[in-house]
Amino acid sequence: MSLKKFQYKKKNLRPTSSKVIGAVFSILGHENLQGKNFLDLYAGTGALGLRALELGVSNCYFVDINNKFLQKIKNQVEKYDFEGEARMIKANCENQLGKISEKFDFIFADPPYSDNSIDKIVSQIIDNKLSGQDTKLIFEHSSRQNIAKSIKIFNMQGQKEYGDTSISIFSSNKEG
Repeated sequence: MSLKKFQYKKKNLRPTSSKVIGAVFSILGHENLQGKNFLDLYAGTGALGLRALELGVSNCYFVDINNKFLQKIKNQVEKYDFEGEARMIKANCENQLGKISEKFDFIFADPPYSDNSIDKIVSQIIDNKLSGQDTKLIFEHSSRQNIAKSIKIFNMQGQKEYGDTSISIFSSNKEG
Protein backbone atom coordinates (compact mmCIF):
# COMPACT_ATOMS: atom_id res chain seq x y z
CA MET A 1 0.00 0.00 0.00
CA SER A 2 1.34 3.42 -0.85
CA LEU A 3 -0.18 6.46 0.77
CA LYS A 4 -1.19 9.32 -1.51
CA LYS A 5 0.35 12.69 -0.72
CA PHE A 6 -2.10 15.50 -0.28
CA GLN A 7 -1.57 19.21 -0.74
CA TYR A 8 -1.81 21.97 1.86
CA LYS A 9 -2.21 25.63 1.02
CA LYS A 10 -0.83 26.90 4.31
CA LYS A 11 2.48 28.58 3.53
CA ASN A 12 4.07 28.11 6.96
CA LEU A 13 3.54 24.33 6.86
CA ARG A 14 6.80 22.49 6.26
CA PRO A 15 5.92 18.87 5.51
CA THR A 16 8.50 16.23 6.37
CA SER A 17 10.12 15.20 3.10
CA SER A 18 9.87 11.65 1.77
CA LYS A 19 13.66 11.38 2.09
CA VAL A 20 13.56 12.28 5.78
CA ILE A 21 10.59 9.96 6.45
CA GLY A 22 12.49 7.11 4.81
CA ALA A 23 15.58 7.93 6.86
CA VAL A 24 13.65 7.99 10.15
CA PHE A 25 12.18 4.55 9.61
CA SER A 26 15.44 3.16 8.28
CA ILE A 27 17.19 4.31 11.48
CA LEU A 28 14.42 2.96 13.74
CA GLY A 29 14.18 -0.32 11.86
CA HIS A 30 10.86 -1.41 10.36
CA GLU A 31 10.78 -4.61 12.41
CA ASN A 32 10.95 -2.60 15.64
CA LEU A 33 7.61 -0.91 14.89
CA GLN A 34 5.31 -3.93 14.99
CA GLY A 35 2.82 -3.65 17.85
CA LYS A 36 4.26 -0.37 19.20
CA ASN A 37 2.63 2.94 20.16
CA PHE A 38 3.60 6.01 18.12
CA LEU A 39 3.03 9.70 18.92
CA ASP A 40 3.25 12.25 16.08
CA LEU A 41 3.55 15.77 17.57
CA TYR A 42 2.98 18.79 15.29
CA ALA A 43 1.46 16.22 12.95
CA GLY A 44 0.83 18.68 10.09
CA THR A 45 0.26 16.45 7.06
CA GLY A 46 0.46 13.32 9.23
CA ALA A 47 2.85 11.73 6.74
CA LEU A 48 5.18 10.32 9.37
CA GLY A 49 2.45 8.85 11.56
CA LEU A 50 0.65 7.45 8.53
CA ARG A 51 3.86 5.75 7.43
CA ALA A 52 4.24 4.32 10.95
CA LEU A 53 0.73 2.86 10.68
CA GLU A 54 1.56 1.45 7.27
CA LEU A 55 4.63 -0.25 8.82
CA GLY A 56 2.60 -1.90 11.58
CA VAL A 57 2.44 0.23 14.72
CA SER A 58 -0.54 -0.70 16.91
CA ASN A 59 -1.56 2.88 17.68
CA CYS A 60 -0.67 6.30 16.39
CA TYR A 61 -1.76 9.53 18.02
CA PHE A 62 -1.66 12.60 15.75
CA VAL A 63 -1.43 15.85 17.71
CA ASP A 64 -1.80 19.24 16.05
CA ILE A 65 -3.40 22.57 16.92
CA ASN A 66 -4.94 22.95 13.44
CA ASN A 67 -8.37 21.35 12.91
CA LYS A 68 -8.03 21.42 9.11
CA PHE A 69 -4.81 19.42 9.26
CA LEU A 70 -6.37 16.90 11.63
CA GLN A 71 -9.39 16.53 9.33
CA LYS A 72 -7.14 15.80 6.35
CA ILE A 73 -5.24 13.23 8.42
CA LYS A 74 -8.57 11.70 9.49
CA ASN A 75 -9.58 11.43 5.83
CA GLN A 76 -6.35 9.58 5.04
CA VAL A 77 -6.79 7.31 8.07
CA GLU A 78 -10.29 6.38 6.88
CA LYS A 79 -9.18 5.94 3.28
CA TYR A 80 -6.51 3.42 4.29
CA ASP A 81 -8.64 1.74 6.98
CA PHE A 82 -6.54 2.72 10.02
CA GLU A 83 -9.50 3.98 12.11
CA GLY A 84 -8.92 1.45 14.88
CA GLU A 85 -5.27 2.37 15.25
CA ALA A 86 -5.35 6.17 14.91
CA ARG A 87 -6.40 8.98 17.24
CA MET A 88 -6.50 12.67 16.32
CA ILE A 89 -6.01 15.13 19.17
CA LYS A 90 -6.36 18.90 18.85
CA ALA A 91 -3.80 20.31 21.25
CA ASN A 92 -0.91 22.69 21.60
CA CYS A 93 2.15 20.44 21.85
CA GLU A 94 3.88 22.88 24.18
CA ASN A 95 1.31 22.89 26.99
CA GLN A 96 -1.63 20.53 26.36
CA LEU A 97 -0.17 17.03 26.20
CA GLY A 98 -1.99 16.21 29.44
CA LYS A 99 -4.92 15.26 27.18
CA ILE A 100 -3.04 12.02 26.47
CA SER A 101 -2.82 9.20 29.02
CA GLU A 102 -0.69 6.65 27.13
CA LYS A 103 2.99 5.77 27.16
CA PHE A 104 4.65 5.66 23.77
CA ASP A 105 7.44 3.57 22.30
CA PHE A 106 8.19 6.24 19.69
CA ILE A 107 7.59 9.99 19.96
CA PHE A 108 8.19 12.10 16.86
CA ALA A 109 8.20 15.91 17.13
CA ASP A 110 8.57 18.34 14.26
CA PRO A 111 8.11 21.82 15.75
CA PRO A 112 8.50 24.93 13.57
CA TYR A 113 12.19 25.54 12.90
CA SER A 114 11.92 29.17 14.00
CA ASP A 115 10.38 28.10 17.29
CA ASN A 116 12.34 27.40 20.47
CA SER A 117 9.78 24.96 21.82
CA ILE A 118 11.91 21.84 22.25
CA ASP A 119 12.42 22.43 26.00
CA LYS A 120 8.66 22.84 26.46
CA ILE A 121 7.90 19.68 24.48
CA VAL A 122 10.39 17.61 26.48
CA SER A 123 8.90 18.99 29.73
CA GLN A 124 5.40 18.04 28.53
CA ILE A 125 6.56 14.51 27.66
CA ILE A 126 8.14 14.07 31.09
CA ASP A 127 5.43 15.83 33.14
CA ASN A 128 2.66 13.82 31.47
CA LYS A 129 4.58 10.52 31.66
CA LEU A 130 4.34 9.85 27.93
CA SER A 131 7.69 8.05 27.78
CA GLY A 132 8.70 4.71 29.25
CA GLN A 133 12.00 2.90 29.76
CA ASP A 134 12.54 2.09 26.09
CA THR A 135 11.02 5.14 24.40
CA LYS A 136 12.71 6.60 21.34
CA LEU A 137 12.30 10.36 20.97
CA ILE A 138 12.82 11.62 17.42
CA PHE A 139 13.09 15.33 16.64
CA GLU A 140 13.09 16.91 13.20
CA HIS A 141 14.76 20.31 13.51
CA SER A 142 16.95 22.85 11.79
CA SER A 143 20.53 21.70 11.30
CA ARG A 144 21.54 25.02 12.89
CA GLN A 145 19.99 23.96 16.22
CA ASN A 146 21.99 22.01 18.79
CA ILE A 147 19.14 20.31 20.62
CA ALA A 148 21.23 17.80 22.60
CA LYS A 149 21.78 20.38 25.35
CA SER A 150 18.00 20.78 25.73
CA ILE A 151 17.33 17.08 26.12
CA LYS A 152 19.66 15.98 28.91
CA ILE A 153 17.24 13.50 30.49
CA PHE A 154 17.34 11.39 27.31
CA ASN A 155 20.44 9.74 25.79
CA MET A 156 21.35 10.93 22.31
CA GLN A 157 21.64 7.95 19.96
CA GLY A 158 22.44 9.74 16.75
CA GLN A 159 21.85 12.58 14.38
CA LYS A 160 21.62 12.77 10.60
CA GLU A 161 21.62 15.92 8.49
CA TYR A 162 19.73 16.46 5.25
CA GLY A 163 20.51 20.02 4.16
CA ASP A 164 18.86 22.37 6.67
CA THR A 165 16.96 19.46 8.24
CA SER A 166 18.37 17.28 10.98
CA ILE A 167 16.91 14.20 12.60
CA SER A 168 18.05 13.61 16.19
CA ILE A 169 17.16 10.41 18.00
CA PHE A 170 17.22 10.00 21.77
CA SER A 171 16.35 7.09 24.03
CA SER A 172 14.95 7.33 27.52
CA ASN A 173 17.34 6.34 30.26
CA LYS A 174 14.70 5.86 32.93
CA GLU A 175 10.93 6.03 33.35
CA GLY A 176 9.84 9.38 31.94
